[in-house]
Amino acid sequence: MDRHIPLIISEGTPFERGLHLGRSAQSRVLHTVTAYMEIFQRISALSREDVYTHAERFIPAIAGFAPHLLEEMRGMAEGAGCELREIVAINARTELMYGVPHQPECTAIAVSAPASADGHLRLAQNWDWHPSLAGSLILWGLKRSDGLNLVTLTEAGIVGKIGINAAGLAMCINLLKSDSDDAGPAAPMHVILRRVLDEAHSVDEAIALIGNTRRCTSCNHLLADRHGTIADVEATPAGQWAHRSSQGILTHANHCDSPALASQDRYVRENPETRERDKRMQSLATTRPVTEDALHTMLTDHGTSPYAICVHNQAQWSFEEQGESVASIIFDLAAGTIDEYQRYSIDKLTSYQQTNY
Repeated sequence: MDRHIPLIISEGTPFERGLHLGRSAQSRVLHTVTAYMEIFQRISALSREDVYTHAERFIPAIAGFAPHLLEEMRGMAEGAGCELREIVAINARTELMYGVPHQPECTAIAVSAPASADGHLRLAQNWDWHPSLAGSLILWGLKRSDGLNLVTLTEAGIVGKIGINAAGLAMCINLLKSDSDDAGPAAPMHVILRRVLDEAHSVDEAIALIGNTRRCTSCNHLLADRHGTIADVEATPAGQWAHRSSQGILTHANHCDSPALASQDRYVRENPETRERDKRMQSLATTRPVTEDALHTMLTDHGTSPYAICVHNQAQWSFEEQGESVASIIFDLAAGTIDEYQRYSIDKLTSYQQTNY
């Protein structure tokens, strides 16, 4: 099955960008809405009216934190022919799924000059999620007069997720869960991620923005910039912890490494395998220097199967338990490329030149 992720480039005002995306990727936006409505109902026990009620609570929070992104959402809704509250709901999907157990999710790695065979700084991850969302993924390139140009790997209709901007700031992410999480409303996780890509020119600027943002759900941010800096930021409503490496390797799964945050780590209590997955990635990265091919191979590793770095959905898993490595992506900050890989495989599907955006 071809899992190629299309590239869509939008420009203009925030509303115009959203309108263009809604029209250009209408089927994918509507697929995102439909898939999440089923997830909300079957996993979160929320009716459609419940979803709408929750979504409406987040509109003022989004308007206060990133009004231009609310305008993009309005444009998406008009372009795709759906309701604004449906677009808001999928952008707040992490918050609407607050308190629900999750299957093991993403694994990410940053490799900088001290450990990189060719000196290139690379940021890579498998995006693991419910297989019903595979048909929603896009690479969205944004040409902006109101900020940095950027490209983000996201589900169509969601304003941002993993990405890189024209300043050379790149970000991968991992879901975290903390006892300090709550149902909000506050700025949704995906809106925070997009604003980091909108504004941060460096890892330090990204850390400051993340730290100054009120949130209601937790997230890990693996960051890199074209100056050669890599850092990892675990952010929860109770606080954040930033970690840097002088050895050229940072890895992360779905648990908190911070001693200060670990006591509140709800994810590791539900899915202790996350520690083994992270240890596996660290072990694979011990062969130095790390080549580009080695990094690709790490993303296809099955060493801790069934909850491996590369996850295959299992036939015996219920709808609520399903999960897989939906996409693999590698950012090369030195070459300015974004490489998309066939799932479960080291075969490259597409390489995009980031400078085009």
